[in-house]
Amino acid sequence: MAWQELSITVPHEFVEPISYLFGRYGKGLSTELAGKGQVLLRTYITTGSRQRMARIDVGVRLVASIEPIGELQIRDLDDGEDWQNTWKSHFRILRIGKNLVIKPTWLELEAEPDDIVIELDPGIAFGTGYHPTTDTCLQAMEQQITPGMTVLDLGTGSGILTMAAMKLGAKLVTSLDIDTQAVSAARRNFRRAGITKQVRLGQGSVPHPTAPEADFDLAVANISARGVVDRCPFILTALKPGALFIASGLLETQKQEVADAVEPLGFTLVSEWPQNEWVTLLYRAPGKAD
Repeated sequence: MAWQELSITVPHEFVEPISYLFGRYGKGLSTELAGKGQVLLRTYITTGSRQRMARIDVGVRLVASIEPIGELQIRDLDDGEDWQNTWKSHFRILRIGKNLVIKPTWLELEAEPDDIVIELDPGIAFGTGYHPTTDTCLQAMEQQITPGMTVLDLGTGSGILTMAAMKLGAKLVTSLDIDTQAVSAARRNFRRAGITKQVRLGQGSVPHPTAPEADFDLAVANISARGVVDRCPFILTALKPGALFIASGLLETQKQEVADAVEPLGFTLVSEWPQNEWVTLLYRAPGKAD
């Protein structure tokens, strides 16, 4: 069977949508830093997969209509070239924040004594860690999560933030996503990490049966400005008094839109993590913390 390698270089902020396209219609997904603010993504399809190729091409064109990105490159693989091993060679270990390390499962790591290592299954189409919002969410969580916390991960994607929360000492995490593929990807990663008993995974958003009222010490929503605006009343309901709320998936230009929605509910801004054109915001819920 003949294979083709598809690759494209995009700014950080477009890693997630292109990763989704590659992960859904291709075989495998690799991400590689390609200069300042740029990431090179690769996937593979069988030669002659016209429908899959067309869907990837349309998706790339839609992204390109929003912001200039690199051109989609197509390379025919030699008959003896094994794509299943070729694409793995492009992955790298990613360090985020002070001690967090994102590691593909097949790579070896000489861990430092304080490293907090998160292993991700190959082929992930969400939450690669390369997107500025994922990066800054992880930074915020590393600084704010303390042992024994209960955490709500809204828009869990691959489950990378849930896995980080568990590594940082959370005792229980509720992970929700509206996308069925994301839930499936997260379930595989949680099983591999051995944390299924400490995670309540569900499809949907808040309100949700797995997210009881006043149950969480911290909520993280790496979704979008509109998602945060729409869901913030239900996030507040799920939080304990004085609990923390990490809002992400936001452009810098959308900070005021989010503030206009969450501050009338009593949330107060504590800190923020800007990166490129994106920002992650840390709010405290009204009331006295335990």
